[in-house]
Amino acid sequence: MFQDIFGHNSKTRILDFLTDHPRFEYSITEIAEKAEVSRPTVYKIIKTLVDKKLVIKTRDQGNSSLYQLNTENKLVQVILKFDFEIASKVAEIEAKDMVKEYKPILARPKVRATTA
Repeated sequence: MFQDIFGHNSKTRILDFLTDHPRFEYSITEIAEKAEVSRPTVYKIIKTLVDKKLVIKTRDQGNSSLYQLNTENKLVQVILKFDFEIASKVAEIEAKDMVKEYKPILARPKVRATTA
C-alpha cells in the first residue's frame, strides 16, 4: 500500500514488504527478492531502519542475520495502523465501484411487443 502513496523508492518498497508481514523474520536476500531491491541497497537501508529502531535484528541463522519489523516501536505501530486504514479504505472504494459497474448477465431489458 505504501508504494501507491509514497512512490516506489527502495526504502518504501522494503517498509511496504515488512508491514505486510510484520510477524515474520527475513534475511537480507529474502527482503531483496520480495521487495525487489538490490541486496547492497537492502544492507544500507536495513542499517538505517535498525538504527532508527523501526526494524530489529532477531537472530543469526548460519551466515545470515534475520530481521523483522519492530512492532514494539510506537512509530511502527502507527505505520501499521495507517497501512491497515489505507487498505480498508481502498477496499471500500473498490467495492463501491464494483457495485456501480455491476450488470447482471441474466437481466435483459424488456422488449415491448409491437403491433404491425
